[in-house]
Amino acid sequence: MRIEKLLFLFFTVLICSSFTFAQPGTKPSRMPGTIPAFPIAHSGMSIAQLAQPFTPFDKVGRKFAILGYESGSFEVWAYPLKLLRNFEFSFFLQNSTRPIKAADIVRYIDISPAATIITYVYQSFTVKAIFITPVGQPGAMILLSVNSDVPLKIVCGFLPVLQPMWPAGIGGQYAYWDDDMKAYIISEPTGGNHGIVGSPAATGISYTPAHMLSDYPNEFTIEIKDPATVGNYYIPIYLAGGKGKWDSVKAVYDSLQSNPQRYYEECVDHYQKLEKNTLQIETPVRELNLAFRWAKVAYDNLVVDNPDLGKGLVAGLGMSGTSGRPGFGWFFGGDAYINSFSLNSYGAFHTVRDALAFTEKWQRTDGKMAHELSQAAGYVDWFHKYGYAYIHADTTPFYIDAVYDYYRMTGDKQFVADSWKSLTKAYGWCLSTDANGDGLMDNSKAGLGALEFGSLIGIESDVYLSAIWVRATYAMEQLSKAVGNIDYEKKAAGNYAKASTAYEHKFWNAGKEYYSYAFNSKGEQVSELTPWMSVGLAWNIGEPAHADEALKHLASSELTTDWGVRSISDESKYYDPLNYNYGTVWPFITSWASTAEFEHRFGLQGYGMLMASIRHTFDNEPGDVTEVFSGATNVWLGEAVSHQGFSTSGVVLPLVRGLFGLDGDALTRTVTFAPQFPADWQSASCSKYGVGKAEFSFDYTRTGDTTCVIVSGVNGEDYNVEVAPVFSPGTKILSASIDGKPVQFKSTEYSQGVEPSVTAGFSGGPMKFEFIRKPTVEIVPPVICTKTGDPDRGLKVISVSSSANELHVEVEGLAGTGYSLGIMNPGLVDRVDGAVLNGSRLEFSVPAKGSEGFVKHEITISVKQ
Repeated sequence: MRIEKLLFLFFTVLICSSFTFAQPGTKPSRMPGTIPAFPIAHSGMSIAQLAQPFTPFDKVGRKFAILGYESGSFEVWAYPLKLLRNFEFSFFLQNSTRPIKAADIVRYIDISPAATIITYVYQSFTVKAIFITPVGQPGAMILLSVNSDVPLKIVCGFLPVLQPMWPAGIGGQYAYWDDDMKAYIISEPTGGNHGIVGSPAATGISYTPAHMLSDYPNEFTIEIKDPATVGNYYIPIYLAGGKGKWDSVKAVYDSLQSNPQRYYEECVDHYQKLEKNTLQIETPVRELNLAFRWAKVAYDNLVVDNPDLGKGLVAGLGMSGTSGRPGFGWFFGGDAYINSFSLNSYGAFHTVRDALAFTEKWQRTDGKMAHELSQAAGYVDWFHKYGYAYIHADTTPFYIDAVYDYYRMTGDKQFVADSWKSLTKAYGWCLSTDANGDGLMDNSKAGLGALEFGSLIGIESDVYLSAIWVRATYAMEQLSKAVGNIDYEKKAAGNYAKASTAYEHKFWNAGKEYYSYAFNSKGEQVSELTPWMSVGLAWNIGEPAHADEALKHLASSELTTDWGVRSISDESKYYDPLNYNYGTVWPFITSWASTAEFEHRFGLQGYGMLMASIRHTFDNEPGDVTEVFSGATNVWLGEAVSHQGFSTSGVVLPLVRGLFGLDGDALTRTVTFAPQFPADWQSASCSKYGVGKAEFSFDYTRTGDTTCVIVSGVNGEDYNVEVAPVFSPGTKILSASIDGKPVQFKSTEYSQGVEPSVTAGFSGGPMKFEFIRKPTVEIVPPVICTKTGDPDRGLKVISVSSSANELHVEVEGLAGTGYSLGIMNPGLVDRVDGAVLNGSRLEFSVPAKGSEGFVKHEITISVKQ
C-alpha cells in the first residue's frame, strides 16, 4: 500500500505539472488587438452633459472629419472624399442574437477640443467611445473603453461611399475585408481614391460583392469573451483615407496604429497652444468665458488642407446624409473674409494670412473674387462648367476690407505689397459695377448681396453691399499708403467721399428714421426695416444722429428676439419666420447688430444681442454655433448647418471689439481698451491681445466710485495706450490718474453713455489707470431666460438716456406681462414713474391697453443729487 500511494502521488504531480492554474491576484491575459489605456485629460473647457441622440457633434482636423450625432452614428470625410456614412454601434450580450442599439442606451457626452467621449450604459456594461481626430493627418481613431459584467460582442456597421464632394463623382467603388489588416478596404478601379476602416481586435462578418458596394452595411465584430482582458485597455478602431496612392493612405493607417497616444497628445498640445497663444478673457459670466474659448476651436476646425487646392477656410460643417456636401464644407470666399475680422480680433493672424492668400488664387481675370469653391474642384472643371463660383457681389469688396483689417492689426506691409495686383484688380472690378454713376456698386450688375432669392432681390443696390463697398473705398485709400501709390490713394479718397455721400443720401429714410433695405432702378427706396443696415453702423458709416435712431429700431421687438436678430421686421408683408432670407434669425446678422450697438455705446442693447449668440454655443451642437434659427421660436431650422463659421462671429466680434472695446492699430502704434461692461461687473480681464508684434493685457476692476485698469504687455514700448471705459448715461467723471499721478482726460457724451479717455505712451511695465466718478443710478442688463422651443417674451431695452437729474428708460415687453430690471445704487433713487422700486430692482407690468404682442413702456427715475 505504501508503494501504491507513492506512485499515485508521483503521477498526480506529473499530470498537474502539465497545466497552468491562475493564482489568486494574477492579472488576466490581455485581449489581442487592444492597446494600453492612457489618460484622457478632462479639459477645463469640457462640455459634459446628458447625450441627445439626434444632436450633432463633430471631431475634425485639417484633412479629416467625423460628423455625427450624439447617438454615435456618424459619417467620415477624408477631404475631399466621403469615405462612409451611417457608422453605428450595436451590442450583443454573450450568445444573444438581439442587438442593443447604441442610440437606445447613449447616456453621456463629454466634449473637449482634443477628444469627444460618448458613453453607452446598459445594466450589465458601460462602453465609452473616445473620438480623436489628429490635426494634420487624414485619419482618426475611436478608442473603446469597456467595463462589462458579462461577455460582450460589439458590432460596427457602416455604408461605404468613397465619393468626392458634389458636383464630382466616381464609379466602380468596391469594399472588402482584409483579414491581414483586420480592416475593410474601400477603393475604386483607378487606384486614386481609398478608405480604410478597421480594428486589430475585429473580425469581418459581411458579404461584400465584387466590383460594387453592398446595399447593406459592411460590419465587423469585436468579441470580448472575458471582460477582464479589456479592463485596463482600449479597443481601437482606426479610420484613414483620401485622394492619392494606396501606399500613402496605408502609411497613415499604420502610423495611427503605431502610437495612438502620441496623436492624442499632439491634439492636446495643439489646442493648448491655440488657447495660450491667442487672446484670453475672463469675466464674471462663466458661460461667456467658455463660449469664447470654444469659438476659437470652432474656427480652427474650419481650416482645411485640401490635397488638390491647398489650405483655406471652409464656411461650415454638418452631416451630409445621403447628399454630397458636409454642410457648408466648401471654400466660401465671403465667409472667409467675414470670419477674418473675428480671427484678427483674437490674434489668429497666420490663419487669416493663409486664408486670404488662398482666395487670391481663384480670382477671376477681371478681378472678381470667387464666392464658392467646391472641395472637389480637383476632379471637375468647376469654374467653367458650373455657374456658382462668382454669383455674389459682396465677396470682392469684402476681400479688400479683410486685407485692410489684417494689415491694420498686424502691420504686415509685405502681404499688402504681394497682394497689390490682386487688390487693384478687385477694386477695378467693383468700380466697373457702378452702372448709374452714383458711387455705389449696383447689385443689378455686380450680383447677389444681402439676399439670394425672393421678392427683394430685384433692386439696384442694397444697404449691405453698399456699406461693404463704402468701407472698401476707405480701406483702399489706406492700403494705397502702404505701397506708396499716391495716385491710387487720391483716387480711392475721392471714391470714398462720393460713396459715403451717396450711401447717406440714398438709404436714410427720414420719415421712418432708419436706413432702408435698398433702392430700385428709379432711385426709390425699398423701405423695409432690416438689420442689414447694421454692417454700415458697425463701421460708423452714416450720420451719428441717424445712427442712434436706427439702432433703436434694431433693438426693438420688430427685429430683436431673445435668441438673436431677425433678417426682416416681423411686421413686413414678406416676413416668414421659417424663410431663410425673409424672417429667420442668423447669428451672423446678430454679430453685426451687436457690434453696431456697442460701436455707438448702446452697451445694454449690444450685450443682450451678444448673450443670445453666447447661448447658441451650447443649445445645439455643443461648442459650435448653428447657422439659422426660426424667427418666431427659439429653434434651429432643419436645413441649418450645425457648425457655421460666420455664426461664430456672433460670439467673437461683438465680444472683443464691443464688450471689451479692444482695438489695435499697428500702423499708428495704438491700442485701445474701451470696455462697456455691465454696471454690476466688479472685475474682468484679458491677456494676449496682439497688435503687430506687441501683446497687451488689461485688468479691470470697479469698486465704489473707482474704476481701475492695469495695463501690461510685451514688445509694446513704442505704442500709445488709450483707456476709455464707458459708463452709464448721467455719470459724472471727477478725475483720472496714471500710476497715482493726476492726468487730463477727455470725456465724450453719447446718447447712451459717457466715455472718459486717457492716452499715454506705454512704459513697458504695468501701468495703472484710475477713474473716479460720482456714483449714480445705473441699469443692469435684463436677465433673459430662453430655452429651445420658447417663443420671444424677454424684455427689450430700447434706450437709456439722461437729462437733468432724471434717467429715462424705454423698454418693450409683452402686453400685460410683469418684468423687472436690476439697478445699481438704489439708495440714490428719489422717485420712480412707470415702475416700483423693490430693493435693487425695478418691478413693473407692461399695460395691456387692448394690445397683443410687444408694446413700449417708459420708466423715469429721478436721481438724488
